[in-house]
Amino acid sequence: MNKNDYKDHMGDLLSKNARLQEENTKLRIALCNLRDNYLNMGGDPNQLELFDKDNPSQLNIFESPDGGKTIYGRRALEYDKRTKISG
Repeated sequence: MNKNDYKDHMGDLLSKNARLQEENTKLRIALCNLRDNYLNMGGDPNQLELFDKDNPSQLNIFESPDGGKTIYGRRALEYDKRTKISG
């Protein structure tokens, strides 16, 4: 890789990093708004603290591609390892 290619590559990475940081900020704001709405509706604040926020791998995601007839479960960030739960 020559010097100009390296500069272009680094510029692309920095630009992508800036976009990701902006998206992360928007998601954090949305999450705070959802939390506030949940609490304003009388939700239990202890219910929000069930998971370690610094360890997303412990979270389970449930998906249904057919509107609820078949349900699959997978761990967060593990897109290729889903298990059929029902259906």
